[in-house]
Amino acid sequence: MQATVTRPSPDNGPNAGTTAPSRDACVLLVEDDQEVATAMVALIESFGWCVVHAGSAEAALELLEAGRPVPDVVLTDISMPGEYDGMELAIHLRDTRPTLRVVLITGYVSKVHRAAWQGFELLPKPCPPAMLAAALAGSR
Repeated sequence: MQATVTRPSPDNGPNAGTTAPSRDACVLLVEDDQEVATAMVALIESFGWCVVHAGSAEAALELLEAGRPVPDVVLTDISMPGEYDGMELAIHLRDTRPTLRVVLITGYVSKVHRAAWQGFELLPKPCPPAMLAAALAGSR
């Protein structure tokens, strides 16, 4: 199991002023592409969130079962290799942790309908920073 935990640093850059979390909030980012994950972590931290990155759905489940992190929201890519993809992870979390918010993100149009049908919040990839900040804050 590999996870990276990062803490936000103050940002006066282009994302300053976007919707900030009301406390030391945490996002569990589930993304298999390391380059995309690195960019997403930096962006989410610029919003003032703590970020824990898991490289697969299985790694995310291991972290959650171990009790760390205790995320406020899970942001997961839909298309990932492994036993579970992001959609299956989201469905599993909805069934086992119904109070945990899950936001899906994808660049594949073919995946949009299933996510919408399942009732999950869905973001496009790439996602405008303001849209991502609002989705994480739950005010989309």
